[in-house]
Amino acid sequence: MSVSIVSRSAWGARPWNGTPASVSLSSRTEFFIHWYGGIPAHSSGTALPRDVERLHINGNGWAGVGYNFIIGQDGTIYEGRGWGLQGAHCPGFNISGFGVLIAVGKGGEKASDKALAAARALYDEACRRTGRTLAKKGHSDGLATECPGPDLLAWVRAGMPAAGYEAPPSGGSGWDGVSFPGASAFQLGKSHPAVTKLGERLIAHGYGRFYKVGPGPTFGQADKDATQAFQKAQGWSGADADGYPGAETWKRLLAAPKQAAAPKSTTVALNSAVKPGATHAQVKDLQRLLVKAGYGPIPGAYTTLYGTETQKAVARFHNKNPHLSSGSYDPAIGPKGFIELQKEAG
Repeated sequence: MSVSIVSRSAWGARPWNGTPASVSLSSRTEFFIHWYGGIPAHSSGTALPRDVERLHINGNGWAGVGYNFIIGQDGTIYEGRGWGLQGAHCPGFNISGFGVLIAVGKGGEKASDKALAAARALYDEACRRTGRTLAKKGHSDGLATECPGPDLLAWVRAGMPAAGYEAPPSGGSGWDGVSFPGASAFQLGKSHPAVTKLGERLIAHGYGRFYKVGPGPTFGQADKDATQAFQKAQGWSGADADGYPGAETWKRLLAAPKQAAAPKSTTVALNSAVKPGATHAQVKDLQRLLVKAGYGPIPGAYTTLYGTETQKAVARFHNKNPHLSSGSYDPAIGPKGFIELQKEAG
Protein backbone atom coordinates (compact mmCIF):
# COMPACT_ATOMS: atom_id res chain seq x y z
CA MET A 1 0.00 0.00 0.00
CA SER A 2 1.54 3.30 -1.08
CA VAL A 3 1.05 6.32 1.15
CA SER A 4 -0.82 9.14 -0.56
CA ILE A 5 -1.37 12.29 1.50
CA VAL A 6 -3.75 15.12 0.64
CA SER A 7 -1.80 18.35 1.13
CA ARG A 8 -3.00 21.32 3.20
CA SER A 9 -3.53 23.37 0.06
CA ALA A 10 -5.54 20.57 -1.56
CA TRP A 11 -8.03 20.29 1.33
CA GLY A 12 -8.30 24.06 1.73
CA ALA A 13 -6.40 24.76 4.94
CA ARG A 14 -6.26 28.30 6.24
CA PRO A 15 -2.88 30.06 6.46
CA TRP A 16 -1.10 29.25 9.71
CA ASN A 17 -2.12 31.47 12.61
CA GLY A 18 1.54 31.91 13.55
CA THR A 19 4.23 29.48 12.41
CA PRO A 20 4.67 26.13 14.21
CA ALA A 21 8.26 25.27 15.07
CA SER A 22 10.19 22.91 12.78
CA VAL A 23 11.23 19.50 14.08
CA SER A 24 13.91 17.31 12.53
CA LEU A 25 13.08 13.72 11.70
CA SER A 26 15.95 12.69 13.97
CA SER A 27 13.92 13.98 16.95
CA ARG A 28 10.97 11.68 16.26
CA THR A 29 10.72 8.53 18.36
CA GLU A 30 6.97 7.86 18.75
CA PHE A 31 3.77 7.54 16.74
CA PHE A 32 0.57 8.50 18.63
CA ILE A 33 -2.96 7.49 17.64
CA HIS A 34 -5.90 9.76 18.58
CA TRP A 35 -9.65 9.77 18.10
CA TYR A 36 -12.06 12.64 17.61
CA GLY A 37 -13.56 12.37 21.09
CA GLY A 38 -17.17 13.08 20.26
CA ILE A 39 -18.75 11.72 17.10
CA PRO A 40 -17.30 13.71 14.17
CA ALA A 41 -19.77 15.54 11.98
CA HIS A 42 -17.82 14.31 8.97
CA SER A 43 -15.87 11.06 9.01
CA SER A 44 -14.40 11.50 5.53
CA GLY A 45 -13.92 14.12 2.83
CA THR A 46 -12.23 17.53 3.06
CA ALA A 47 -14.90 18.67 5.53
CA LEU A 48 -13.16 16.44 8.10
CA PRO A 49 -9.81 18.31 8.29
CA ARG A 50 -11.64 21.64 8.01
CA ASP A 51 -13.75 20.74 11.05
CA VAL A 52 -10.64 19.81 13.03
CA GLU A 53 -8.91 23.01 11.94
CA ARG A 54 -11.90 25.12 12.98
CA LEU A 55 -11.94 23.47 16.41
CA HIS A 56 -8.20 23.88 16.94
CA ILE A 57 -8.02 27.51 15.81
CA ASN A 58 -11.32 28.86 17.11
CA GLY A 59 -11.65 26.64 20.17
CA ASN A 60 -8.03 26.18 21.26
CA GLY A 61 -6.33 29.23 19.77
CA TRP A 62 -3.70 27.07 18.04
CA ALA A 63 -1.83 27.89 14.83
CA GLY A 64 -3.93 25.39 12.90
CA VAL A 65 -4.56 21.65 12.92
CA GLY A 66 -2.66 20.23 15.89
CA TYR A 67 -2.25 16.69 14.53
CA ASN A 68 0.47 15.83 12.07
CA PHE A 69 -2.04 13.84 10.02
CA ILE A 70 -5.79 13.12 9.93
CA ILE A 71 -7.25 9.89 8.55
CA GLY A 72 -10.82 9.56 7.30
CA GLN A 73 -12.92 6.42 7.48
CA ASP A 74 -12.46 6.00 3.73
CA GLY A 75 -8.69 5.67 4.30
CA THR A 76 -7.76 9.12 2.99
CA ILE A 77 -4.84 10.77 4.79
CA TYR A 78 -4.82 14.56 5.21
CA GLU A 79 -1.77 16.66 6.02
CA GLY A 80 -1.90 18.65 9.26
CA ARG A 81 1.48 19.58 10.76
CA GLY A 82 3.03 17.05 8.37
CA TRP A 83 6.46 15.49 8.72
CA GLY A 84 8.44 18.58 9.65
CA LEU A 85 6.40 20.72 12.08
CA GLN A 86 5.86 20.42 15.82
CA GLY A 87 2.46 19.03 16.70
CA ALA A 88 -0.06 20.14 19.33
CA HIS A 89 -1.58 16.79 20.23
CA CYS A 90 0.04 15.54 23.46
CA PRO A 91 1.93 17.81 25.90
CA GLY A 92 5.48 16.61 26.41
CA PHE A 93 5.46 14.54 23.21
CA ASN A 94 4.75 17.12 20.50
CA ILE A 95 8.37 17.14 19.35
CA SER A 96 9.22 13.47 19.78
CA GLY A 97 5.89 12.10 18.58
CA PHE A 98 3.85 12.22 15.39
CA GLY A 99 0.16 12.69 16.23
CA VAL A 100 -2.40 10.97 13.98
CA LEU A 101 -6.18 11.36 14.29
CA ILE A 102 -8.54 8.63 13.09
CA ALA A 103 -12.04 10.01 12.50
CA VAL A 104 -14.03 8.01 15.04
CA GLY A 105 -15.42 9.04 18.41
CA LYS A 106 -17.04 7.79 21.59
CA GLY A 107 -20.39 6.18 20.89
CA GLY A 108 -19.88 6.19 17.13
CA GLU A 109 -18.75 3.68 14.55
CA LYS A 110 -15.51 1.77 14.91
CA ALA A 111 -12.47 2.51 12.78
CA SER A 112 -12.86 0.97 9.32
CA ASP A 113 -10.38 -1.49 7.84
CA LYS A 114 -9.40 1.20 5.31
CA ALA A 115 -8.66 3.72 8.08
CA LEU A 116 -6.58 1.22 10.03
CA ALA A 117 -4.67 0.15 6.93
CA ALA A 118 -3.93 3.80 6.11
CA ALA A 119 -2.74 4.44 9.67
CA ARG A 120 -0.45 1.41 9.56
CA ALA A 121 0.94 2.41 6.16
CA LEU A 122 1.56 5.91 7.51
CA TYR A 123 3.36 4.44 10.52
CA ASP A 124 5.63 2.35 8.29
CA GLU A 125 6.34 5.42 6.15
CA ALA A 126 7.23 7.36 9.31
CA CYS A 127 9.67 4.62 10.30
CA ARG A 128 11.19 4.68 6.83
CA ARG A 129 11.62 8.46 6.87
CA THR A 130 13.16 8.55 10.32
CA GLY A 131 15.32 5.49 9.79
CA ARG A 132 14.15 3.90 13.07
CA THR A 133 11.30 1.86 14.52
CA LEU A 134 8.96 4.33 16.21
CA ALA A 135 7.15 3.39 19.42
CA LYS A 136 3.45 2.73 18.79
CA LYS A 137 1.34 4.65 21.30
CA GLY A 138 -2.19 5.79 22.04
CA HIS A 139 -2.85 9.29 23.35
CA SER A 140 -3.48 7.89 26.83
CA ASP A 141 0.09 6.52 26.90
CA GLY A 142 1.31 10.09 27.16
CA LEU A 143 -1.55 11.77 29.05
CA ALA A 144 -4.41 10.71 31.34
CA THR A 145 -7.30 10.76 28.84
CA GLU A 146 -9.96 8.50 27.30
CA CYS A 147 -8.39 9.09 23.87
CA PRO A 148 -8.03 7.12 21.65
CA GLY A 149 -10.77 4.94 23.15
CA PRO A 150 -10.60 1.26 24.14
CA ASP A 151 -10.84 -0.17 20.62
CA LEU A 152 -8.07 1.90 19.08
CA LEU A 153 -5.87 1.53 22.16
CA ALA A 154 -6.24 -2.26 21.99
CA TRP A 155 -5.38 -2.09 18.28
CA VAL A 156 -2.21 -0.12 19.04
CA ARG A 157 -1.22 -2.55 21.80
CA ALA A 158 -1.73 -5.45 19.38
CA GLY A 159 0.88 -3.94 17.05
CA MET A 160 -1.44 -2.00 14.72
CA PRO A 161 -2.46 -4.93 12.47
CA ALA A 162 -4.51 -4.11 9.38
CA ALA A 163 -6.56 -6.44 7.21
CA GLY A 164 -5.11 -6.86 3.75
CA TYR A 165 -2.00 -4.84 4.59
CA GLU A 166 1.46 -6.35 4.75
CA ALA A 167 4.21 -4.28 6.38
CA PRO A 168 7.43 -3.85 4.38
CA PRO A 169 10.54 -5.73 5.53
CA SER A 170 12.31 -4.07 8.47
CA GLY A 171 14.64 -1.37 7.24
CA GLY A 172 13.81 -2.19 3.63
CA SER A 173 17.48 -2.19 2.59
CA GLY A 174 19.37 -4.92 4.42
CA TRP A 175 21.68 -2.24 5.84
CA ASP A 176 23.05 -2.94 9.33
CA GLY A 177 22.78 0.68 10.47
CA VAL A 178 26.52 1.20 11.00
CA SER A 179 28.75 0.09 8.13
CA PHE A 180 29.25 2.16 4.97
CA PRO A 181 26.22 1.26 2.80
CA GLY A 182 27.94 1.96 -0.52
CA ALA A 183 27.94 4.99 -2.78
CA SER A 184 24.61 3.93 -4.32
CA ALA A 185 22.85 4.89 -1.06
CA PHE A 186 23.71 8.54 -1.65
CA GLN A 187 22.10 9.68 -4.88
CA LEU A 188 20.21 12.95 -5.17
CA GLY A 189 16.50 12.33 -4.82
CA LYS A 190 16.93 8.71 -3.72
CA SER A 191 15.98 7.36 -0.28
CA HIS A 192 17.97 5.09 2.01
CA PRO A 193 18.00 4.76 5.84
CA ALA A 194 21.71 5.61 5.81
CA VAL A 195 20.90 9.14 4.63
CA THR A 196 19.18 9.86 7.95
CA LYS A 197 22.26 8.57 9.77
CA LEU A 198 24.45 10.74 7.55
CA GLY A 199 22.49 13.87 8.46
CA GLU A 200 22.56 13.08 12.16
CA ARG A 201 26.34 12.67 12.11
CA LEU A 202 26.85 15.85 10.09
CA ILE A 203 24.81 17.75 12.68
CA ALA A 204 26.87 16.16 15.47
CA HIS A 205 30.01 17.44 13.75
CA GLY A 206 28.62 20.98 13.57
CA TYR A 207 27.07 21.15 10.10
CA GLY A 208 23.43 21.56 11.13
CA ARG A 209 23.29 25.00 9.53
CA PHE A 210 22.74 23.37 6.14
CA TYR A 211 19.44 21.78 7.23
CA LYS A 212 16.17 23.67 7.24
CA VAL A 213 14.10 20.57 8.07
CA GLY A 214 16.12 17.33 7.89
CA PRO A 215 17.81 15.07 8.33
CA GLY A 216 15.70 12.53 6.49
CA PRO A 217 16.11 9.39 4.40
CA THR A 218 16.11 11.17 1.01
CA PHE A 219 19.52 12.44 -0.11
CA GLY A 220 19.05 16.09 -1.03
CA GLN A 221 21.08 19.20 -1.75
CA ALA A 222 21.36 20.03 1.97
CA ASP A 223 22.97 16.62 2.62
CA LYS A 224 25.36 17.12 -0.31
CA ASP A 225 26.34 20.66 0.73
CA ALA A 226 26.88 19.66 4.36
CA THR A 227 28.94 16.63 3.31
CA GLN A 228 31.07 18.77 1.02
CA ALA A 229 31.72 21.28 3.80
CA PHE A 230 32.77 18.43 6.09
CA GLN A 231 35.06 16.99 3.41
CA LYS A 232 36.73 20.35 2.81
CA ALA A 233 37.28 20.69 6.55
CA GLN A 234 39.34 17.47 6.32
CA GLY A 235 41.67 19.27 3.91
CA TRP A 236 40.33 17.46 0.86
CA SER A 237 39.60 19.01 -2.54
CA GLY A 238 38.49 18.07 -6.03
CA ALA A 239 36.81 14.69 -6.38
CA ASP A 240 37.56 13.97 -2.71
CA ALA A 241 35.28 16.86 -1.72
CA ASP A 242 32.38 16.45 -4.14
CA GLY A 243 29.66 16.19 -1.47
CA TYR A 244 29.03 12.47 -1.97
CA PRO A 245 30.05 10.30 1.01
CA GLY A 246 32.68 7.67 0.42
CA ALA A 247 33.98 5.06 2.83
CA GLU A 248 36.55 7.41 4.41
CA THR A 249 34.00 10.24 4.77
CA TRP A 250 31.61 7.78 6.44
CA LYS A 251 34.33 6.51 8.77
CA ARG A 252 35.22 10.01 9.93
CA LEU A 253 31.60 11.06 10.34
CA LEU A 254 30.82 8.08 12.56
CA ALA A 255 33.84 8.87 14.74
CA ALA A 256 33.33 11.22 17.69
CA PRO A 257 33.70 14.89 16.66
CA LYS A 258 37.23 16.12 17.23
CA GLN A 259 37.53 18.42 20.18
CA ALA A 260 39.85 21.35 20.43
CA ALA A 261 42.55 21.16 23.09
CA ALA A 262 40.82 20.23 26.33
CA PRO A 263 39.86 23.51 27.99
CA LYS A 264 40.49 24.12 31.64
CA SER A 265 37.07 25.72 31.89
CA THR A 266 34.34 24.24 29.69
CA THR A 267 31.72 26.96 30.01
CA VAL A 268 31.49 30.73 29.74
CA ALA A 269 29.01 33.06 31.37
CA LEU A 270 26.14 34.69 29.49
CA ASN A 271 26.52 38.42 28.97
CA SER A 272 23.56 40.21 30.56
CA ALA A 273 23.03 42.14 27.31
CA VAL A 274 22.16 38.92 25.42
CA LYS A 275 18.37 38.80 25.41
CA PRO A 276 15.50 38.64 22.89
CA GLY A 277 15.53 41.56 20.48
CA ALA A 278 19.06 42.64 21.42
CA THR A 279 22.19 42.82 19.26
CA HIS A 280 25.39 41.46 20.77
CA ALA A 281 28.48 39.59 19.55
CA GLN A 282 27.74 36.65 21.88
CA VAL A 283 24.46 35.95 20.03
CA LYS A 284 26.52 34.24 17.31
CA ASP A 285 27.92 31.88 19.95
CA LEU A 286 24.40 31.22 21.20
CA GLN A 287 23.19 30.40 17.68
CA ARG A 288 26.14 28.06 17.00
CA LEU A 289 25.52 26.23 20.26
CA LEU A 290 21.79 25.85 19.52
CA VAL A 291 22.48 24.37 16.09
CA LYS A 292 25.26 22.09 17.33
CA ALA A 293 23.01 20.79 20.11
CA GLY A 294 20.25 20.01 17.61
CA TYR A 295 17.83 22.90 18.22
CA GLY A 296 18.23 24.42 14.76
CA PRO A 297 17.76 25.30 12.09
CA ILE A 298 18.04 29.07 12.60
CA PRO A 299 17.32 30.74 9.24
CA GLY A 300 19.62 33.72 8.70
CA ALA A 301 22.23 32.57 11.23
CA TYR A 302 24.85 33.36 12.14
CA THR A 303 24.27 36.99 13.17
CA THR A 304 24.58 39.21 16.21
CA LEU A 305 20.80 39.79 16.32
CA TYR A 306 18.76 37.82 18.89
CA GLY A 307 15.78 37.72 16.53
CA THR A 308 12.61 35.66 16.29
CA GLU A 309 14.29 32.61 14.72
CA THR A 310 16.86 32.49 17.53
CA GLN A 311 14.03 32.85 20.05
CA LYS A 312 12.22 29.89 18.47
CA ALA A 313 15.36 27.76 18.76
CA VAL A 314 15.75 28.76 22.42
CA ALA A 315 12.10 27.82 23.01
CA ARG A 316 12.83 24.38 21.54
CA PHE A 317 15.72 24.07 24.01
CA HIS A 318 13.35 24.93 26.87
CA ASN A 319 10.79 22.40 25.66
CA LYS A 320 13.43 19.75 26.31
CA ASN A 321 14.60 21.42 29.53
CA PRO A 322 11.39 22.67 31.19
CA HIS A 323 13.14 22.99 34.57
CA LEU A 324 15.10 25.90 33.09
CA SER A 325 12.04 27.58 31.55
CA SER A 326 9.90 30.39 32.90
CA GLY A 327 6.80 29.34 30.96
CA SER A 328 5.34 27.27 28.13
CA TYR A 329 7.13 29.43 25.53
CA ASP A 330 10.39 30.85 26.84
CA PRO A 331 12.56 32.62 24.21
CA ALA A 332 15.19 33.89 26.69
CA ILE A 333 18.14 31.56 27.22
CA GLY A 334 19.05 32.82 30.72
CA PRO A 335 22.41 32.27 32.51
CA LYS A 336 21.63 28.73 33.69
CA GLY A 337 20.19 27.75 30.32
CA PHE A 338 23.29 29.06 28.53
CA ILE A 339 25.52 26.87 30.69
CA GLU A 340 23.33 23.80 30.13
CA LEU A 341 23.30 24.49 26.37
CA GLN A 342 27.11 24.57 26.30
CA LYS A 343 27.18 21.18 28.02
CA GLU A 344 24.70 19.69 25.54
CA ALA A 345 26.74 21.05 22.62
CA GLY A 346 29.92 19.53 24.07
